Amino acid sequence: MTQRSSVRGRVCLVTGAARGIGAATARVLASGGAKVVVADISVSGEQVARDIATDGGQAIFVGGDVSSDDGAQAVVAAALAEYGQLDSLINNAGILRLADSFEHTTDAQLSDMMRINFESVFRLSRAALPALETSGHGSIVNTASMVGHRIGMPSHAVYGASKAAVVGLSMTLALELAPRGVRVNCVAPGVVATDLYVEEFLKEHSREDLESGSASTLAAIPIGKYATPEQIAEVITFLAGDASDYITGQTVVVDGGFTGI
Repeated sequence: MTQRSSVRGRVCLVTGAARGIGAATARVLASGGAKVVVADISVSGEQVARDIATDGGQAIFVGGDVSSDDGAQAVVAAALAEYGQLDSLINNAGILRLADSFEHTTDAQLSDMMRINFESVFRLSRAALPALETSGHGSIVNTASMVGHRIGMPSHAVYGASKAAVVGLSMTLALELAPRGVRVNCVAPGVVATDLYVEEFLKEHSREDLESGSASTLAAIPIGKYATPEQIAEVITFLAGDASDYITGQTVVVDGGFTGI
């Protein structure tokens, strides 16, 4: 059984799927025959679902804020109403807010990152659990980060803490849910070529600072390039499907060797 075929027929809910890693994951899952629920607070997710349908896949878009109980339950209810089951939950929704240092992090940044990066994982996993258990081969895949798992990084205090919390939660959920037929794993990306970091960095710094920092970061990656969203999506797809049915409680770091060599 190949990785792609291992998701054929599965219903997969992907949060933060309007762009970046989430959008790439939705597309990779659909190309493997999964039925995908594209969930995002941004209506841009509608285009991702339309593109999947144009390419011959199956997808619906569901809008909403999954960091609230009502929003999480509504997204799961929409998936069940459309497809009648839920087999894989990919908790990918997240934000990044940079601060010059720990003490300059605002209360709003703290609240927003913990709510969206961590609480959404907790709330949506809880809302989806009955359906995942009924599936008989349920899988939860959470997007963490190398920041907060393997390394710290200046300006990323709360972001790293929120992602470390995701790893910790995932380990406990894996132990609790294994007897109930639900696996839980994390993917911890390194530096990924998405707009998320660039947009946030340029709020406080110049394009020259960005280019200088990028050159330094690239020099520290043994593979010599940033990851693409599709490369992260392939790992998520593997963990979401039946090809990984003996893997649970793990955090897979996908960083080009940045933290491991």
